[in-house]
Amino acid sequence: MLDEDGLVIRPVSGAGKPLGVYDFRDSPGPVDFRRELVAGLAAQGRGWGSADTYQTNASTLRLLFRDAAAAEPPVAATEQITVEWWKQWTGDIHVRRVLAAVVRRAPGLPEATRVFLQTPRRRPPSRRGRPRKQAHTREELRRIRDAAAATVRAGRLRIAANTAVLQRWRAGAIERGEGDWPLGEVLDVLARAGDLPRYPNSADHAVTAYAERACGFEGNAASLSRLFATPAEIGAAAVLLIVQEAWNLSVLKKMDVPTWWPNADREDPAVHQVDTDKARRGRRRHASNTLVDVGEGSSGRALRHVLELTAPARTILETLGRPTTKLLVGHRGLGGSENLRDHALGAALDGAIRRWQQQVRAGGVDLPARVNSQALRHSAQAHHGRARNNTQATHERDYQLQDEDVRAASRGAVELGLAQALASARQTVAMRLVAEADAEGEVSAELVAKEAGIDVEVARRIVAGRLRTPVASCADFLNSDHSQAGMPCAVSFLLCFACRNAVATGRDLPRIAYLHQALESLRSAVTSAVWAADWATPHARIGDFLTTYTTTDARPQLVAAVADSERELIHAMLERRLDP
Repeated sequence: MLDEDGLVIRPVSGAGKPLGVYDFRDSPGPVDFRRELVAGLAAQGRGWGSADTYQTNASTLRLLFRDAAAAEPPVAATEQITVEWWKQWTGDIHVRRVLAAVVRRAPGLPEATRVFLQTPRRRPPSRRGRPRKQAHTREELRRIRDAAAATVRAGRLRIAANTAVLQRWRAGAIERGEGDWPLGEVLDVLARAGDLPRYPNSADHAVTAYAERACGFEGNAASLSRLFATPAEIGAAAVLLIVQEAWNLSVLKKMDVPTWWPNADREDPAVHQVDTDKARRGRRRHASNTLVDVGEGSSGRALRHVLELTAPARTILETLGRPTTKLLVGHRGLGGSENLRDHALGAALDGAIRRWQQQVRAGGVDLPARVNSQALRHSAQAHHGRARNNTQATHERDYQLQDEDVRAASRGAVELGLAQALASARQTVAMRLVAEADAEGEVSAELVAKEAGIDVEVARRIVAGRLRTPVASCADFLNSDHSQAGMPCAVSFLLCFACRNAVATGRDLPRIAYLHQALESLRSAVTSAVWAADWATPHARIGDFLTTYTTTDARPQLVAAVADSERELIHAMLERRLDP
């Protein structure tokens, strides 16, 4: 992680992904002073999984070195970082105060300073208390969504039209001398090189006059956008997905292209499975979202349009030997194929959102104030009415309770929540959870037979795993509570929770907890009517089962214990690929 000279950090995430290079060799100050604090940064950063976190702390540390060298007298050793100097340097600047965790790791730091840095600091009186937030109204959020969708639509239609010309040119459907021949030739170069044809020997590598003429003298940025999304369009795509799914900007930066499948029934909509990575959630940072394409206005359709907008850029990056799986990929509008890239690092995506809103406002679109990622996410959370990509406690504390409109309407929300909880509690749960290990910790078929009230031979087959279903085990496949007696059970495995033949043991709990989480994700992807008709009852049964046999604190550990193969099994069941 640290180079031999102790001044360069090359961190990697827990998944082995490089998180950047942070070089302090050019920072001012004595080498030993810099080495001690750089080592503190490296030690503090071992648990970080975000390049942005490293970048922020590294930038703050560079600022500390500059200010320490400029101080009178200069601060040239950790022994000279006094409480007074630290207070003066940090002031009320939050990002500097956060660096305390790094500085207190440095050897030689005065004990008084170390104690001060380890003591939680109260916020200044002017900043105490949490200001109330005001979400965009539903109408304002709709206007923002529609404007973003219109920008994405225009971009993907432009790219599709030019891609069609390129494909016709490559197929020989356009004869030399025809009107689209020059354009097809220029697009071919753009698709292979990631840049427009340029004069190789000119000082400024200018675009050739032939290419400018073929593209109608529209300007280089416009010509590059014939096959690639512009920064403003990437900003619009981010806005559209935040409004639809309330994703954080950090999640969108790292988001990969989702998996996609059609449901077994050809009349059903397409489904996208999106994996998200939210570093601040720690061990629960990885989650999965299910987005269903049920037509215009749905989150699945929005994601499909974003995929169409950015697909050519990913294809060309692979041709250039720089393959990427990132969702938000476009061209910065500057010369050179190096400007064809994703928006995973820095403030590029935030800047793209600002550029988009400036562009649409200039075009006469009436956008409300505060069109930024934080305000949009808060608004989406407030109007969705339940946790999205965070815990229920975070949703209530940081979104619901901080929003003026939600607080005003809280009485009705509480009454509705109580009614839903009562309805859920009344759902019938017939599945039993039985112990399979005796007092000595040995797996015992006799114990399973006794607790479940089943034949010991059946219990042996359950213990051996020969009667397992995606959710538990089935003690009598031919006599289901939900199928004709004597015939093999032919209903969804979700009905196992309402069947007296279903027997679960402790090893099934992780899969059941993950199934409940997957259903929670699916809830945001379907309409209220579909949820009520198809998913609400099994969701309530599984919730009751988990409430009976587990604790809230234990469920994250259960979900974390689920193997990838078992996750795939759960998703296959929800997609109805396992139905008889």
